[in-house]
Amino acid sequence: MGLSMQEKKALTREISKRYQKAGKKEKTEILNELVKTTGYNRKYVLHVLANWGRTVVASTNGKAAMVTSPPGKRRKGGGRKPKYSGNFVIALRRIWAFFSYQCGKILAPFMRKQIGFLEGPFRITEKDKALLLSVSPSTIDRLLKQDREKRDKAGQTT
Repeated sequence: MGLSMQEKKALTREISKRYQKAGKKEKTEILNELVKTTGYNRKYVLHVLANWGRTVVASTNGKAAMVTSPPGKRRKGGGRKPKYSGNFVIALRRIWAFFSYQCGKILAPFMRKQIGFLEGPFRITEKDKALLLSVSPSTIDRLLKQDREKRDKAGQTT
């Protein structure tokens, strides 16, 4: 026999306070523990624990109103560090101009075949050489998108 609804709510209320103060690893442990105990879906438990106590019912002049706290500021930073940046992008732009502004699908095989020739005049380091050999055509197009938009004129094809 499982827990009653009142017991689940009481347990969730107590654990939510600990969850909101915990770090990432502790949150994972708390989440796993509560999912096992209550039988709730993991996503539901995550939502309930993160938002428990954030909505308040307040009455003014005899009328009930839901009052919610404003969302916190989103933290900046984090995420992945860019793999392709700095000298690599500069070298890629020069190579792109050298090969007559071709699209990434055409440019990638040209670069791979001519990498020995390109090293000298474009001052390509070993790190950048490895990146040039591994970059995908779609990534080339993504990195050169702004340059292509500046260069291209409306109605002309290359």
